[in-house]
Amino acid sequence: MTADQANELEVLPIGMFEDLPENMYRVETPKNFSVILCDEHANLSRDALITLRAAARHDLFPVYWFGANPPSFADAVFPEISMQALQLAYRDAQEKYRRIGHVAAPHNDEDRGALNLLAYLVTRDIDAVPAWHPGSRNAVTYARLRPDLASRSLLSQLHRQGMLERTFWRKTHMCRKCSSARLNVAEHCPECRSSNLVETDIVHHFSCGHQGPQNAFQLTAGGRMICPSCEQMLNHFGVDYDKPGRVELCQNCQTVTEEPEVNFECLDCETLTPSDEAPQHDWYQYSLTSLGRETVISGRLPVPGLETALGSFEPSKDYATFVALLDNGLSTAQRYGRPFGVCAMRFDQGQDDDHQPRLVNAASRATLIKLLREILRDSDFLYAEGEQIVFVFPETDAGQLDAIIRRIEDGLRRNMTDQPECRFEDWSDRTVRDILRGIRDVR
Repeated sequence: MTADQANELEVLPIGMFEDLPENMYRVETPKNFSVILCDEHANLSRDALITLRAAARHDLFPVYWFGANPPSFADAVFPEISMQALQLAYRDAQEKYRRIGHVAAPHNDEDRGALNLLAYLVTRDIDAVPAWHPGSRNAVTYARLRPDLASRSLLSQLHRQGMLERTFWRKTHMCRKCSSARLNVAEHCPECRSSNLVETDIVHHFSCGHQGPQNAFQLTAGGRMICPSCEQMLNHFGVDYDKPGRVELCQNCQTVTEEPEVNFECLDCETLTPSDEAPQHDWYQYSLTSLGRETVISGRLPVPGLETALGSFEPSKDYATFVALLDNGLSTAQRYGRPFGVCAMRFDQGQDDDHQPRLVNAASRATLIKLLREILRDSDFLYAEGEQIVFVFPETDAGQLDAIIRRIEDGLRRNMTDQPECRFEDWSDRTVRDILRGIRDVR
């Protein structure tokens, strides 16, 4: 939108907006609008915003809220509809479109989502800040981001590509069945799984050595305890008995335990997930880097290296994890005389007009990931950097490693129309130091 077009804004009112300022042109149907005005009854769910975005002049259209219960992503909020409030919204929208005017249009639809997210952070001058949101199954939301633009996976991708930097915020646990993070933490009986547990003292009778929960000791009319083992009366604490600790007593099956099971109970599907088996999510606050701002201006995402393409692929490890697994695996194999295969695969696409290495295109990367999913075993892992992948194959001798390499090469030839030039090197006889030196050569 040009500056002249922004002088008169095409406004889509959602709600009871009877009169608008002269510099606001009312759009009766959701088509070719520039700004949305909402009263407190408007529906701005993620699905509704996606529908509206398809009809807007620009994906980053501003949203203004008038009344109670505003969404956290509204560009401005006003307590009531008034001509003064509408003029303030108009001036804010002009400023937003001045910033949007510096945003380049995406060069292709594939990058549109990522560029919209970066541009939203730029034009609103905000960070992507997580916050608790009990109404969401994730229990967390990026409140300032418009729901149709916000994506946890997209934020993570842009961080891996160097366009966002991040700071750890929280770790959440999820239900192993439905992945909801809305969980209740509860202690359960290890025998019957009831959560009806009562903490009680353990009583130790010195004379006969009996120990048991206090409720197992009957009381006399005078309130003295009687040992259930020898039936003697316990008169004096520290002389006849002591209380060396506390236990949990199940009120359902009477099981006594010192270590009840700790489970997460899903509030959505009621599944119990043991605390040590619950999947986890790390949440981060993200902010733009200089590369992210430059990308918004250029309208073109940098072509990612293989480390970005393989970032969410389970066998792909970050550098620190890879080094730890490699060191442990290789030392174990050497100690017990077991086979251990390591190889490097490097793509060589030549150089572009700017004398920069050509990177494997998106279609080829997707084909490679699909191929590796079929070939790699659960015990295999890898580290990718630039256009090189280092594979580690525990319990794999030279013949088996050669067969795996041939399968990858054959798969690439059969499935890639744009045949990338690649070569393999067997690193199985290298030390950990030499393997890491080979990685550093391309880092």
